Amino acid sequence: MIRRIRSIGASRPRLRVIGWALLLAMICGLLEAAEPIEDMVKATRDLVRARPASGQIVVVKVDERTAQALGTLAFSRRYDAELLDRLFAMGARRVFLDRVYADRTSPAEDRAFAAALRRHRGRVFLGAIAGTDGELEELIPLPDFRSVAEYRSINGRPQPFSLGASLPFAVTIDGKTVPSMAAALAGQAPASQAYFRPDWSVRIASIPSFSFSDVLAGTVPAEQIAGRDVIIGWTAATLRDIHRVPYQGLQAGVYFHVIGAETLMRGTPMRLGWLPLLIAAFPLAALYLLSRRWLTRGLAMALAIGLMAPLPLYLDAQLVEVDVLPALLFLAVIGYQGTGLRRLETTRRSHPASALPNLVALIEEPEQGGTLVALKIRNFPQIAASFTTSVEGTLFREVERRIRVAGNPGPVYHGEDALFWFEREPLSHELINHIGGLHKLLTQPLRIEDRDVDLLVSFGIDVDRDRPMPSRVASATLCAEEAAQANDLWKVYDAQRLDKAAWELSLMGRLSAALDNGEVWVAYQPKVDLETRQIIGAEALARWNHPTAGFIPPDQFIPAAEAHNRIGDLTYFILRRALEDLAELRRRGHDRLGIAVNLSPRMLLDPAIVGEVVRLLSANGLPRDALTLEITETVDFLSSPTKVRTMEELAATGVRISIDDYGTGSATLEYLSRLPSQEVKIDRTFISNLDTDAQNMILVKSTLEMAHKLGRKVVAEGVENEPVMQLLKQLGCDVAQGYLLGKPVPFAQLTEMLDRDFPLEQRRLVIW
Repeated sequence: MIRRIRSIGASRPRLRVIGWALLLAMICGLLEAAEPIEDMVKATRDLVRARPASGQIVVVKVDERTAQALGTLAFSRRYDAELLDRLFAMGARRVFLDRVYADRTSPAEDRAFAAALRRHRGRVFLGAIAGTDGELEELIPLPDFRSVAEYRSINGRPQPFSLGASLPFAVTIDGKTVPSMAAALAGQAPASQAYFRPDWSVRIASIPSFSFSDVLAGTVPAEQIAGRDVIIGWTAATLRDIHRVPYQGLQAGVYFHVIGAETLMRGTPMRLGWLPLLIAAFPLAALYLLSRRWLTRGLAMALAIGLMAPLPLYLDAQLVEVDVLPALLFLAVIGYQGTGLRRLETTRRSHPASALPNLVALIEEPEQGGTLVALKIRNFPQIAASFTTSVEGTLFREVERRIRVAGNPGPVYHGEDALFWFEREPLSHELINHIGGLHKLLTQPLRIEDRDVDLLVSFGIDVDRDRPMPSRVASATLCAEEAAQANDLWKVYDAQRLDKAAWELSLMGRLSAALDNGEVWVAYQPKVDLETRQIIGAEALARWNHPTAGFIPPDQFIPAAEAHNRIGDLTYFILRRALEDLAELRRRGHDRLGIAVNLSPRMLLDPAIVGEVVRLLSANGLPRDALTLEITETVDFLSSPTKVRTMEELAATGVRISIDDYGTGSATLEYLSRLPSQEVKIDRTFISNLDTDAQNMILVKSTLEMAHKLGRKVVAEGVENEPVMQLLKQLGCDVAQGYLLGKPVPFAQLTEMLDRDFPLEQRRLVIW
């Protein structure tokens, strides 16, 4: 915890950079300061996604050609009426006019136009304009026209600097909600009056378009109109309904309605704004800035770039509009400031002579652990004084190289006349042997500036991982100094655990004798069928009665045996004794009992384990399924092909495999389905208080359901009271084990218990 607090303190400049970058990005987003640039970015993405129009909407253009043919753009409404008749004769589905028709002309012309609208009632839609904050006056068609034809909004909202426009779904006109012309063309009747950005990836040039005069003259083939919606719009530049579309040039407003309709025909656009991408970029930027690993930083930046480029493109295609510039500004500030901070940090955390990480880097390293080793060059002052130039950097880099050659993969830290690094090994014979080998390597002469240099070194070792790093550095340095003064190779500092380490070493030194003279023996804890309450087997457990220390708990000597590579001797001892005792029980008539033996995951790397298990079963005349090997699930077997293969080979012999301590490690559904096991054993931490802990109840119930669906039996260990026993029975658990049913006992007591509970005439009725 202290190391974490110190790491946070060292990261305060980075946290300040994150805070300022976030503030700038939020100001940019809230004030929409970069909206024109954002529009260009969106337009660029539209260009990347460029696609043709669907062709379902045809534009009839009132263009310069029409003006030449009719003599004016202010032509008689009789031509409008004639055009409507011709379009419907050609098979048009609906016709929309991008014009309000709010002014009167001659009565004859207006009557002719109204008559045409009446002839095609319900299929012709006129334009209308909603008033907007005093900028636009509300305009609707004349009463004669709107009595025979509906109207639709032709409102639009230009973007700053004419970088596109947005359209409404609907507006309020004359007190009524009126769909926009784009929504009407798309066949929608929306209630929302929000604005949306059309999908400008649709190329305007691909929209079918014909001159008003050509349609009127009958030179446009009917198949170009039949079955399509038609919108009539004024495209002549003199009418000033011309707007700039990025990457598509100047375009008439009528095409905006078509692009809006093409958009709505694909779905309903959604605008998320700038906040989602900024939120998504925040953890990646923080990871980039706070991580000390270049691979992590590179991955974070790659993901951030992915957010800013491919993701918005994908969202655009889904009609989801996002703004990227606030997030880009945030990332740019983080990247720029992070580079400067990292440059300063490198200088602050590196030794100026060797360029190796210094003690500042060591002390601020948040996740370092293991055994800290200090290597002191005892004759460094004499070496440095014998050269006319500084050789400190060359000397310590060469020593660091030899440390790595000896097998240390982690960073090596340079502090004055000593180097520091971490070893994964705890205090053990292996660590001491490693230090001895490193000493031999370092005492070989070093070549510096054409001279051979002999080193005198000593080592200080600190094994207390719980103390603050400055204290550990001081302890290791002190031990190296004391070793140098005493002319020793190494000294260890561990005020609290040195005795424990020595005790474990002494235990492991005595283990072989203890296995031979009976100090280590096997206890058996019954396993009971929950349905019948009968003993169906037992788990073999190692016990140690030390001649001077008395009873040694298993959680002391078993982990020590694991750490010192003595677990094999202990396992084979338990396995031999358990199978011999099981054979004796079967000779007494208990021929359906099974025995369970714990198998360390380390043993799965032993190439002899499968053959030895089979040999011992055969030697005792036992069937293969009489033995259950309980393997703890604290190790992810799926990442170790060798262990999985050994389990498969054991299962193939007919031996039963049980996943022990389930729930405390890394087991998943995939884990259970892929491992060759017949049994799942739920750890006691979830069973002992099952009657009072609702969360444990949920876990146990789900485990039972999952295991049973996979064809596994379930054993619950740690059953200590009757309510828990009854709950397990109700949940459908198969087997129980715990103090309520029987404590671990010597073999003689187990035999008495079985003989008492199972008279001779019943012994062959027990089914495993």
